[in-house]
Amino acid sequence: MMLRFLCLTFTLLFAQIGFAQGADLTARLWQVMDIEELLPIMRDEAVSEADDIRDMLFPRGGTGSWTRDVQAIHRPERLARLFRGGLDAALPGMDRARIDQGLSFYDSDLGQRLLDLESAARIAMLDEEAEDAAKLAYSRAEQAGSERADQIARLIEAADLIGHNVAGGMNVSIAFSQGFGDAGGFDMTMGEADILGDVWAQQGQIASDVEDWLQGYMMLAYSSLSDQDLEAYIDFVASPPGQALFGALFAGFGSVFRQTSYELGAAAAGQLSGRAL
Repeated sequence: MMLRFLCLTFTLLFAQIGFAQGADLTARLWQVMDIEELLPIMRDEAVSEADDIRDMLFPRGGTGSWTRDVQAIHRPERLARLFRGGLDAALPGMDRARIDQGLSFYDSDLGQRLLDLESAARIAMLDEEAEDAAKLAYSRAEQAGSERADQIARLIEAADLIGHNVAGGMNVSIAFSQGFGDAGGFDMTMGEADILGDVWAQQGQIASDVEDWLQGYMMLAYSSLSDQDLEAYIDFVASPPGQALFGALFAGFGSVFRQTSYELGAAAAGQLSGRAL
């Protein structure tokens, strides 16, 4: 569940800052990466994925308030607080100098262009037909042995996007199930071991879905880049500064996903029992 929401947010998001400490670093990262602009997109992605959850869990419609519940859980101001809290909590244990070096990558025309391309692609991929077309474009490029398909595969590997997204997807599933169970959604009590076992059983499918989605997304997002520009991006992503920055972003967004997924699970249980939030 929430695959698109995870992948789009855990994909490569970087920006330029001057070295700062603690809250200053968080504030600067927020400003330059334009996180505030990103949050409404995240809300729309969550609502789109929630339609699939609705069709699967309560095809009769539940209480009819599901979409409103999802929108309330993903209010941009709430997501902002969760992101800042997760990032602030993680920064003391991180190499902030390297994060700064990583962010400096986007103090360039290429960096700014990449941010624009990624934002446009994630909006476009909300449309199912656009998503299918992007996946098909990558599949054809891969079958033809194209350089672009090879670059995308190396980019995914350099950033360990499959591993990060699978771990994130499993954490989301665990949080959702915990919220669902705590709100009385299961017919029989599900202990922590039961939930973990169920989620681990999904690992292979999650990995397959993540890889398929990321390939299509990157094919769309970077279609206008030259091979040289994309190689520069791959080099950056694989570098220690790039990895440090990636870790900081995962910390911030991980906090968002854990809390919102728990709340989604509780809201879904409420729908099944006829109770609105």
